[in-house]
Amino acid sequence: MPESPVVKSVKEKVGALIADNRKLRQELLDTTEQMEKLKTGNSKLMGDIARLEKRIAVLELKEGMAGSGDNKLARARVNRLMREVDKCIALLNRDRA
Repeated sequence: MPESPVVKSVKEKVGALIADNRKLRQELLDTTEQMEKLKTGNSKLMGDIARLEKRIAVLELKEGMAGSGDNKLARARVNRLMREVDKCIALLNRDRA
């Protein structure tokens, strides 16, 4: 018995949907893989930024302590570091109590 045009049309549309679904699944996998690579790269770059910021801070402090450069900047940096140390000591004392 020959297929009716409606059945043939539905089969074609279902086939097209299945093909689109496979294509979209592959695109999703590719996009997910690319996203993971970007996240890894981003994490690495964020780590590099943190290391470089620490290095800049150390160099600024070193320059300030050596007397070359802006003494106000060095004093402000030392004062900020002292406040951070004081906060850490206060937290340690609070945890012991």
